[in-house]
Amino acid sequence: MTRTPIHTRPDGSIDTARYMARGRRMRSEEAHRLARRTTSRLPTLALAAVSVLAALLILPMAT
Repeated sequence: MTRTPIHTRPDGSIDTARYMARGRRMRSEEAHRLARRTTSRLPTLALAAVSVLAALLILPMAT
């Protein structure tokens, strides 16, 4: 197992600001990735919803 070096400040304490910024960046990147994935599927989901609504409205009229 590879050990990851722990980044420290000049006084020897752990550089928590670095890790907090890294966590914010990673969360932001993931949120953007999920948003892109969701919006790319939006037209398909909208078409499916319209199809279902049309079926619900048209089928009762046909009988």
